[in-house]
Amino acid sequence: MKGQPALGLAAMAPIIEKVKGGGMAGKAILDKMSIYVPQGRLKEKPVERLMKLGEKRDRSVNYLVVEAILQYLEKEEKQ
Repeated sequence: MKGQPALGLAAMAPIIEKVKGGGMAGKAILDKMSIYVPQGRLKEKPVERLMKLGEKRDRSVNYLVVEAILQYLEKEEKQ
């Protein structure tokens, strides 16, 4: 978003897996990613905060991250 800092999920790098067997042979799926927290954002302790919130809400960190990404996409795609 213009004029606002990055989410801290800066360098998302999808990992492409080849699905083997069945009718899906050879099709690439993008269902995993690795998230890098930039050095300048570490002071905000995003991982620790996600872990604490996950415990409080009885949800995994992965669940919280996916929900945040999907909410962000919904908001941005409306513009």
